[in-house]
Amino acid sequence: MALIFYARVSSKDQNLERQLYRAKQVKADKVFLDKKSGKNTERAGLKEMLNYIREGDTLEVVSLDRLSRNYSDIKKLVQLFKDKKVKLLVDDLPVTHTGNDLVDNFLLDMMISLMGFVAENERQKIRERQRQGIERAKQNGKYRGRKKYAPNSNDREGRLVYKGIVNDYHTNNYETKVQLAKKYGISRQQLYRILQTIDK
Repeated sequence: MALIFYARVSSKDQNLERQLYRAKQVKADKVFLDKKSGKNTERAGLKEMLNYIREGDTLEVVSLDRLSRNYSDIKKLVQLFKDKKVKLLVDDLPVTHTGNDLVDNFLLDMMISLMGFVAENERQKIRERQRQGIERAKQNGKYRGRKKYAPNSNDREGRLVYKGIVNDYHTNNYETKVQLAKKYGISRQQLYRILQTIDK
């Protein structure tokens, strides 16, 4: 039975020092590292760790978003650990460290479900605000169909959507570009044009 530690930062410019210090504190038997976005699970260190862990091992991370920033991926990974009978310790969720495996698993499942609910609720709120904005614009005779999504757009909603996409894009807060387009209620073609502008 080994204590495995997984650490990740989003880019090569970021520092793993804090996470590695924690791994040293807990005297981890094996440490796996990634310097790559958490938008999906396509990471060499993560794959190596998943191949390495065995039944009875304990995996520790400083937070769930080190495993992934995508709710679906987190859910799948946690289930994988359960199937392999690997205990998961999440440092910033001390409430899941009661010492009773049954209670710990229940609390972790509850926290993950809550994360999924919050994410979906936020997506619905964004869509509803967009719908209400369009309806008001139509009533005032100001709706002109396709909007210009840019930082200097004359339309307030166009500026807000652009800023939201820029933020999600730079923080890798999305799984696929299709989902990012759906989140903001725009077409894939509109999203690609915005991303081209951002990359320039």
